[in-house]
Amino acid sequence: MPGLIPAERAGLQGPLFKAGALLAVFFILIALFGGFITPQDPLKTNLDEILSPPRRGYPLGTDNLGRCVLSRLMAGCRTTLGAALITESAILFIGLTLGTAAGYFGGFFDSLLLTVIDTLLAFPSLILALVIAGLLGQGLGNLMFAMIAVYWVEYARLARSMARTIREKTFVKAAIVSGSGPLRIIFRHILPHILPAMLVYAALGISSIIIGISSLSFIGLGIRPPYPEWGAMITEARDYMSIRPLPLAAAALCILLSAACFQFLGEAAQEALNPRQSQLGFLKFRGRDHA
Repeated sequence: MPGLIPAERAGLQGPLFKAGALLAVFFILIALFGGFITPQDPLKTNLDEILSPPRRGYPLGTDNLGRCVLSRLMAGCRTTLGAALITESAILFIGLTLGTAAGYFGGFFDSLLLTVIDTLLAFPSLILALVIAGLLGQGLGNLMFAMIAVYWVEYARLARSMARTIREKTFVKAAIVSGSGPLRIIFRHILPHILPAMLVYAALGISSIIIGISSLSFIGLGIRPPYPEWGAMITEARDYMSIRPLPLAAAALCILLSAACFQFLGEAAQEALNPRQSQLGFLKFRGRDHA
């Protein structure tokens, strides 16, 4: 990242960033190419291999229907991580667009958006997503829509706050006086200043989205069986954990590591942008409990 002073570069060269980057690359590669290297068909059942321990051809054993646990974990990576990245991208786009427009233009649109934000922020995000997903019915698409409908408000509030601050800067006022139009000012003077912080916020937010998707899938609101997803795999394995705990532990570990790696990346990027700002200071915009 050019232009960073040595103290800021340390955030992108430390063990936190390296660990997060390594794990993120690993999970993304599995999501993209795991289907070509899975030991078995993740959907194929084998009633002769129910709850088998790890052995050749089944490195992590089998589940209650004789399906290869490792193959299902790899296929579930594509489902969980892919859904989380798409959801987070949509949340970032909507929040950044609406928040920047409201912060720059102000007026009625700003007041209306602020009312919507305050209303939605009055409820715990995951509970509200649960209600929306429950009303829409089971399905990964409905679950993603519910997450987007809830989480964009936090990004809009952050973008609005930063856009309002930058709008009052001298260089923005000079651009207005010189005859630059609103879109030119937004794209040339406002977005370049708020986008880095928004991307850091999004990197930190992916962890919440992964956990949210897995949590709602755990209670049956995610992808439909028999397609694998980490949260749904925990549901399938919990009744047999006393006999064969490995399937449940492996799925839970995948959720933990994938959420942690993006948290590590976000923390390192935040330190690079502002090494003197603590996480709590940056996350003051997260005004509610994600649980």
